[in-house]
Amino acid sequence: MKKDTKNLIELLKYYKKYKMLSIGVIILSLAYAGISLLSPIYEGKMLGFFEEFDKNNIIKIALFLLILRIVIEIVTNLWSRAVLKLNGKVNFDLKKDMLESLTNFEVKNFDNTNSGIFISRLNKDTTELSELFDYITDDLSGVILNVSFIIYVLYLNLYLGMFLILNIILVYMLTSKKLFYYKRTKKDYKEKDEKNVGLYTDIIRGIREIKDLNLKSVVLKEANETQLKTIKAEIKCIHTRRTWNRWIAVFQHILDFIFILLSIYFIMNNSLQVSSFLIIFLYKNKVLNLISYISEIREKLADGKVSASRVFDIITYKSFSKENYGTMEVNDINGNIEFDNVEFQYNSKELFKNLNFKIEPNKMIAIVGKSGEGKSTILKLISKGYSVNSGKILIDNYNINDLSEKTIKNSISVVSQLPYIFNLSIKDNIKLANPTATDEEIIKVCKKAQIHDVITSMEKGYDTMVGENGVILSGGQKQRIAIARALIKKSKIILLDEATSSLDNSNQEKIKNVIKELSKDHTVIIVAHRLSTIVNSDNIFVVNNHKICASGTHTELMKNCEEYRNLYEIEEYWYF
Repeated sequence: MKKDTKNLIELLKYYKKYKMLSIGVIILSLAYAGISLLSPIYEGKMLGFFEEFDKNNIIKIALFLLILRIVIEIVTNLWSRAVLKLNGKVNFDLKKDMLESLTNFEVKNFDNTNSGIFISRLNKDTTELSELFDYITDDLSGVILNVSFIIYVLYLNLYLGMFLILNIILVYMLTSKKLFYYKRTKKDYKEKDEKNVGLYTDIIRGIREIKDLNLKSVVLKEANETQLKTIKAEIKCIHTRRTWNRWIAVFQHILDFIFILLSIYFIMNNSLQVSSFLIIFLYKNKVLNLISYISEIREKLADGKVSASRVFDIITYKSFSKENYGTMEVNDINGNIEFDNVEFQYNSKELFKNLNFKIEPNKMIAIVGKSGEGKSTILKLISKGYSVNSGKILIDNYNINDLSEKTIKNSISVVSQLPYIFNLSIKDNIKLANPTATDEEIIKVCKKAQIHDVITSMEKGYDTMVGENGVILSGGQKQRIAIARALIKKSKIILLDEATSSLDNSNQEKIKNVIKELSKDHTVIIVAHRLSTIVNSDNIFVVNNHKICASGTHTELMKNCEEYRNLYEIEEYWYF
């Protein structure tokens, strides 16, 4: 079974969840088709009575048609409401499952993939999939209605009915050709549009850097070029479809002319009533919509296959690696960490090979080295942001791959260089890590993180809304709130990835003392660029050539490790 077909079957499972509602939509769609078929039949009878001028029957049929059309509107309204409700539920479930899946991806997936791609799939593609059932049921009712009318025409006149069938076949062959070219241009447009969304996402998120680095002209040029390519692809896609539609319309006009000539012939030979001809002629174009309905179903299925592939690649982990957790639950993690012959590759490039070192609990540990040596990667391996290729990482002698997600997340807190602050109040941002935390506990950790006085100086204090990504806060304030968030979590292991880089010297000194105090009860591991912040560490690991080349206290390393001494002297030159 082809992948595309499997994805559509996966989609059907979402509709199966709402079985009664889905069946209701189908029944209402079929009801609409059945009821609508009565219109041309009774309109034909009315025209027959007009020929005889039987006013009583004309009035009766006119009244019946009035009631029929009211019923059709009621059924259509019920169908529309049911479809909207069903689409909403399926759309919600698809987005929910996608978000859940995205939170299970390894961090490197987000390193390698523009976030705009995920946003596009989460919004556009899920919406297209949730509306697919709507379009297909609507078009399917049109197919049923028009097939039924063809049978009715065959009953009225066999030859005209067969001509209609031939008409449909010929036009369908042309629309199939149209669909072939349309699919190619549509795919090209979607790829360019996805790239465009990703670029716009980058621009909006990096607007400060763009201004600071005076990149406006460069960025706008690239954005305009990308947007222009997207527009050209969209125009080509639309133009392809419309051009084929026009040529199909010309061909149809020729067939209409032949149809009229045939009808005249049958009327003159008394094998077709004028009233029947009028009904067939009035509804002929609607019958020919059968081609449009079938083509639209094919187009929607083609679009649906593309969207389904992009959505279910995420939901079912087809294109992205998933964080793999075990099932072992451990509640009393002490904080021992060991790397045992760890090998790790990033983008097929070997970063670590035979990496070995041990970290004792309740210590302040620092990892230092030049940029690009993989210091931050070590933290991501500990927190399961990345998975090792071979070897093992042990926490309290438990293989990290055997531990459950709950155990790892409860035991480890991470503070990054650029922590994300959600568009919530300061208090709620901190409580995310521990929803049951009291106001007193929040104030306590904020004091430890040296951010309490800043918060209380704000008009609304802890209830201050920070805006998107904490826009009202400075970089240093974000980091201290992130540190407070890590503390409130009460994890045994705390990982700080350049977590003090945005702090001034005064606050750095305060936080340095706080971190040292934390290490009495926690295993604290720091990746630091500024070595002055980690000189009081219990142990410092020096990374060089993607290996641990030395370890010891600041004093020991200054005496015995040239690599460390060089790093420290460079910092003295720039910062002191």
